[in-house]
Amino acid sequence: MSQNDFTIANQGFPAFRADLNSALQALASLSEGATEPSTTFAYQLWYDSTTDILKVRNADNDAWINLFNFDQATDTVSVEGTDLVDDTTPQLGGDLDTNGNNIAFGDSAGATDDRAVFGAGSDMSIYHDGSHSYIVDSGTGNLKIAASQIDLLGGADGAETMATFADDGAVSLYYDNAVKIATASAGVAVTGRATGTLTTDNDLSFDMNASNYFKCTPTGNGTLTFTNITAGQSGNIWLDNSGGHTISAAATTYIASADLTTISTAGVYFLSYYSDGTNVMVSATPAVTSAGA
Repeated sequence: MSQNDFTIANQGFPAFRADLNSALQALASLSEGATEPSTTFAYQLWYDSTTDILKVRNADNDAWINLFNFDQATDTVSVEGTDLVDDTTPQLGGDLDTNGNNIAFGDSAGATDDRAVFGAGSDMSIYHDGSHSYIVDSGTGNLKIAASQIDLLGGADGAETMATFADDGAVSLYYDNAVKIATASAGVAVTGRATGTLTTDNDLSFDMNASNYFKCTPTGNGTLTFTNITAGQSGNIWLDNSGGHTISAAATTYIASADLTTISTAGVYFLSYYSDGTNVMVSATPAVTSAGA
């Protein structure tokens, strides 16, 4: 330890020289010591050998300000206050340059760790929980993605396309890297076939929320009825009235009386329907067999 009160007393030459040398050594070693100098001055430097921190005395001469942290094992130095682990409220004075490195996050176990968080109220976060990756928008407004074209890719290498969204163009859905459905100005283009859900309903009452396509084998007389009538919906019904049960029509079911008489006769029939949102229009084929009508 080399510290001095920096006061040279009136004294004989040998004592004066020893006192001066002690003061110079203290200056040269930045008043290094495990405890602060007994006599301090404003703006004085002190190397704290207990913490390996270089400090400067403040202007009021009543406290120390930390300047630099020294690692004597690796012969390196860091500016005090730049340790992001200990600083719980770090702030950037400008753009953060990664210097060619990654910003690495660990697996997130909850809302307070290993997440990139955005918004004044933590409105959105991006994280991985060890099993899945998430983009979570839990705040005000919607999650909006803006681009001239957005591509959703499959696989870690992005080798396959799952969907594309083009500005002023088509929204395309893919199966095994091939377009199957694409929107167009006139509607929708389907490559291949479109398969609907076939719902079996034997009571002659068809729920339009269930599907567009129905199969019905009535076990007794009944009324041809549609529920949850949806504007613009159309579809087909496979009617197996082999029992020859009498079929009537509900008030909202529009069907020609001749067709109603036809389907009340024993046989198998193919019905088509279309809804305007209030009523359902139905047409029927004559009885069909495997050889045709």
